[in-house]
Amino acid sequence: MSVSVSSYGEAEVVHLPEKLTMANAAEVKNSLNAMIDEGHHRLVVDMAGLNFTDSSGLAVLVSLYKGIGAKKGHAVLLSPQPSVQSLLELTRLQELFEIYQDPKAAIDRVTAA
Repeated sequence: MSVSVSSYGEAEVVHLPEKLTMANAAEVKNSLNAMIDEGHHRLVVDMAGLNFTDSSGLAVLVSLYKGIGAKKGHAVLLSPQPSVQSLLELTRLQELFEIYQDPKAAIDRVTAA
C-alpha cells in the first residue's frame, strides 16, 4: 500500500509515500476515501516524506478536501517539503488546508474540530 496510518485517539495520521504521481494517485485516493467511508473524519496528512508530486497528487488532495468536507470532517497537512509547499502555494491549496509543522499541533487541531 502507498500510505501508512498511525492512530492518535480520534485522529488518524496518514503518511504519504515519497512520490505521489499518476502511477500511485488512484491507490492513495482510494485509501483516503476508504478511511473517510469507514468513519475516520479527523485526518492529518503527513507530507514529510513526500518529495515529489504532480497534478495527479494535487487532485488527490482536492478529492480529500471535498470528501472529508461532505462528512463534516477535518483534514490538515503536516510538514510539506519546500518544493511541495511551493506547489501548494502556487495552486492555492494552502487556502483549503491548514498547514502545520508540529505534529502535536496538527493532531490537536483536527481533534478539536
